[in-house]
Amino acid sequence: MQRRKVSVLLLLFLFITTISVQAQENPAFAVVRKYIDTLNQHNWNTIPQLWVKERRKDLADQINSKENQEKKLGFFNIKKAKLVAWKELPPEFGQIYIPPHYVDKFEGMRYFYVAVDYEVHKQNKRRINGLNYFIIVVAKENGEWKIALTPGPPVTHIIHAGYGFGTDDEKTYDERRAMFFHNR
Repeated sequence: MQRRKVSVLLLLFLFITTISVQAQENPAFAVVRKYIDTLNQHNWNTIPQLWVKERRKDLADQINSKENQEKKLGFFNIKKAKLVAWKELPPEFGQIYIPPHYVDKFEGMRYFYVAVDYEVHKQNKRRINGLNYFIIVVAKENGEWKIALTPGPPVTHIIHAGYGFGTDDEKTYDERRAMFFHNR
C-alpha cells in the first residue's frame, strides 16, 4: 500500500513538472508565437509593436494602406495562420540567410525555422495555401524580444544542412512556391 502511494505521488510529481516545463516557453520564441497568433486573429495594429523599432513605421504604413486593405495585399491577404512546427537554428547557420549588415546590428539574435499553415485570399511568392516554411529572426531591443526579419530562404538548403522537419510537404515547398515568383 505504501509503495502504491509513493508511485502515485511520483507520477503526480512528474505530471506537474511536465506541465510547468511546457508552460515555461522559450522567452525568445514567445514573440514568434504571438506574431503568428496575431496574424491569425487579424489584429493588424499589434503587428508593428512586435517588431524592432526600425521596421515599425514601414509595417504601420503597410497596415494603414487603404489599397492593401481593399486589395487584400500583404498581411490582409491572410485568412488564417497556425504555427505547426518550429526549431531554433544555430546562429552560424541562421546568419547565412540575413543581410551581412544585420549580423551585428541587434543584440542576441536568434533564428527560428518555422512551419506555418496559411490560408490566404490569393497565393503569392510570400505565402501559399498550406504549410509555409521560413525563418523568423528575433533580437533583444530595450530588454524585450522583437522580430527583426522574416527571411524566406530556399528550404532545400535547410533540409540538406540537416535542420529540416523531414516532411514530404517541406521537400516540395520550394517547387510549389516557385510558380508564384513571376506573378504579382
